[in-house]
This record gives sequence, structure tokens and C-alpha cells, in this order.
Amino acid sequence: MDDGILEEYLDRYVRIHFAPDMIGQGLSAFAEGKLYDYSQNGILIEERDGSLDYIPFSAVRLVQIKPKPGLWERLTGSS
Repeated sequence: MDDGILEEYLDRYVRIHFAPDMIGQGLSAFAEGKLYDYSQNGILIEERDGSLDYIPFSAVRLVQIKPKPGLWERLTGSS
């Protein structure tokens, strides 16, 4: 994997889907937040309440990156 592949997506909202064997009964299959930082070992996301979650890449199945808001969304504040 390219070392800087996520660099341009810092401060963007992401949804991290966990690998099937990492999901326990009654637990969420994904985590959402702002991409805060990353390393070769995992991803650090900032939750809406300001807390930070570290997710190791071994637990990740998929990373969805939300697009930047368009002009209308920025003007109206809607998402």
C-alpha cells in the first residue's frame, strides 16, 4: 500500500467497516468519524464527541470516504 494514500483525506468523514471476524454479537459492524491520522498499523478517527478511536488495519474490511461537500452544502450547511 502506498504510504501517503490517505494523506489527502485527513479531516474527511469516513466509515470504517470491520472484518467479519472482528464483529461481536450486539456490536456495530462499522465506526464513523473524521480521519484524524493513520500509520502503517492502523487508523485514528475522531468521533463526533471529540474522542479518538484507534482501529488496527487487521480489523478493517473497508474504508468509505465521504465526498467533500459541494457548493450548495457549504452555503446552506446541509449534508
